[in-house]
Amino acid sequence: MSQIEIAQIIEQIKQEITVDSNGQGKASIRATARLADVQDSSLRRALLSAALEPSALAQSLIQQGFSPAALETWNEGIPDMGVAAVIEYYAFDAGRYCKQQARLVCKAFNRIGVRAWMQDIMGWTKPATQAQEQPTTPALPPVEQRLHTLVLAMKTLAELTGGRLNPYMEQQFKDYAGNLLAEHNRKLLTPSEERWLGVVNFAESELGKKVPLSGAHYRGHLGTWVRTFYPHLGDRQETRLVNGVQQPIYVYACHNPVVAAGLTKAIEEFFAHPSPGAALRQAGAFASKKAVVTA
Repeated sequence: MSQIEIAQIIEQIKQEITVDSNGQGKASIRATARLADVQDSSLRRALLSAALEPSALAQSLIQQGFSPAALETWNEGIPDMGVAAVIEYYAFDAGRYCKQQARLVCKAFNRIGVRAWMQDIMGWTKPATQAQEQPTTPALPPVEQRLHTLVLAMKTLAELTGGRLNPYMEQQFKDYAGNLLAEHNRKLLTPSEERWLGVVNFAESELGKKVPLSGAHYRGHLGTWVRTFYPHLGDRQETRLVNGVQQPIYVYACHNPVVAAGLTKAIEEFFAHPSPGAALRQAGAFASKKAVVTA
């Protein structure tokens, strides 16, 4: 038998092959029997024998993972993987009942697979997947609206507490307001990468130093050290929370490499000195009344 004759058989059984929306094919018992070159009545009996006395074909299918109950339902149509197993049985495993036509059909299946073969002859194409709707990213209200909401919240809290806000809460509100204003200004002005830090903050965040609250090298002496021996690094002041109280402190332009290098040198010298307090007294750092926290 030639491939042309097989093509003619395929054309004759084409109407007995279906492909569902998922691309899974199914063929009738008659169509499968025509492909294997056996009688459809013989194939039907062999499949129905699975529950009682399985035929050689049924035993082969069961060994490949098909259940006897499933084989009984094949009377209504054989799934594509079952069709491939039946054709392979009659091509190579049926002994004296092997069919040359089944071998040729099996070779055709092996090239692209029986499912792809059924899809091809039925003109099935994979449905285009619908683009999933991207979830909408929630947008923050404008800066001006958030500032207005913050002011109302602070006013309400002040009324509820009689104007006695926790210092840390007050600092958080001010920091949040400052961040909102900074965000608003960044949209209006040329982008800036300025970083203004207190000397203790710089020492801990940039140099990894642990500045103690007490002792020879405590944070108050560190700020005074920089103000006394490195006054050229800057004299800008900002109000920040220090030990639970809002106080003005000196901050430095740490985005400036010269200032950052000067702070680094000053901090290293401070921690290397055995008695920085004595050095500050000798330099007259405590002679005048301290009006500004230098930490």
